[in-house]
Amino acid sequence: MKGFVKLIAVVVTAAAFAVSCSKDKDSGAVSFDKPAVFIDAPSGMATVGFTLRNIKTLSVTSQPTGWDEPMLDQTTGMLTVIAPSATALEKGTAVESGTVVLAGVTPGGTSVSGVLFVGVVKTVDLSAAGVANSYMASVKETNYLFDVMHKGDGSPLATDHLGVIWKSASGLVQYLQMENGKASFYIGADTEDSNKILKGNAVIGAYDANDELIWSWHVWATDYDPEGENASVELNGYTMMTRNLGALANGNATTSEILASYGLYYQWGRKDPFIGPSTYKISSGQGAAMYNDSGSRTYVTMVASSAETGTMDYAVKHPLTFVTGVAESNNDWLLSKSDAGWSSDGDAGAKSVNDPCPYGWRVAPSAAFAGLEIVGTPAAGDEEKFGWTLTDGKAESFFMGGGRRRYDDGKIQNIYIPKDEAKMKLYTRADIAQPWEGLYWTTAVNGTQSHALHFWYEKLTGTGGIAPAEAYARANGMQVRCVKVKNL
Repeated sequence: MKGFVKLIAVVVTAAAFAVSCSKDKDSGAVSFDKPAVFIDAPSGMATVGFTLRNIKTLSVTSQPTGWDEPMLDQTTGMLTVIAPSATALEKGTAVESGTVVLAGVTPGGTSVSGVLFVGVVKTVDLSAAGVANSYMASVKETNYLFDVMHKGDGSPLATDHLGVIWKSASGLVQYLQMENGKASFYIGADTEDSNKILKGNAVIGAYDANDELIWSWHVWATDYDPEGENASVELNGYTMMTRNLGALANGNATTSEILASYGLYYQWGRKDPFIGPSTYKISSGQGAAMYNDSGSRTYVTMVASSAETGTMDYAVKHPLTFVTGVAESNNDWLLSKSDAGWSSDGDAGAKSVNDPCPYGWRVAPSAAFAGLEIVGTPAAGDEEKFGWTLTDGKAESFFMGGGRRRYDDGKIQNIYIPKDEAKMKLYTRADIAQPWEGLYWTTAVNGTQSHALHFWYEKLTGTGGIAPAEAYARANGMQVRCVKVKNL
């Protein structure tokens, strides 16, 4: 995969190429040094460089409503843009953002152009408090930054350029570039409600000078603030988020809310997420749509664990590859147990280099789920709930029954399969097929497996159950609840 920064000239001159390709002997190009310019206050200004190829005349043909015409210096190859005043923005005679079009004409008369996004946009550094493998973006129409020269534990990275590995909406992460050792990108407003942020998930990759992927980060665009009122819950002495890592809601009042509440799926010990289901009932077992840098569809691939693929190094370099378990590893995606996994289960203040939670948070240890019980008694119709409220006897929180990505094929499965063989045969009948179960990883290790919170509803008998610490093969992709690191 080529990095986004190295493709800027191609992106901004695509229209120019389309126009000039019919006149190969008279082709030209206009390209900017960066895809966007963000000005942090009204009346502010910024300068951006541009490059020309075979251009005779050059002019600015378009700028956002209410903005002055940018100042063009063809000798130095610089364009200066000036933001409108606060008064103009308040009166509505000017807009906060838009595009500047720099148009050129070749000696033979062919027209080409470059497009630059400009905006009066607030900049937020997501890594200001500390580095992590996951960052939460919660304010619309904002330029976000985070450190791309260090891993989640602060160890250095030789990052040369960046690229979007996948995103859940084609327009989610825009204008990605690398500036002064930080990722810079823009997240706009929801297309259906301009007062809200465009929600979704994305993974941004760091590439070295040889264009090899060396690390990646999860961006969680959400209106959820875990530090806000009623946004966390105290369970067994742990401050826990009230939604799954990557989830865009936490409830089951509607089918759309159920789908938004699944969140992302993680193989035990890996930092990079896999996208959730395409439908709320997970009937097909397929994941939701994902898009790459250019907005084209991209997909999760599957590969069996081996000496080559069953390593942490391979996992880091292939965040879109689900490594399935094999008998040799007892269905762990890791073939060798010498590779580090997640944080220590017994140390609430520990956070490993591979922990997938945002700064100040970590994957829940097994103690956080100890003794949890289901609130209420299972009843007819519970098969449509897709989850239950759980309690430690003092506080409670809703947990989505999101099933898992299976250890053997990576497909999303949300069917409770009882161990009783007689019951298993009965479940071939469609009218009593089990619709859901909940599975949440903990950091606890159990031999070659790891413990997960497991709860289920059995439609056949109308009963449910819960096991706060059940051993599962680590190649399974399960959901994660983050808890606060206790020593911060």
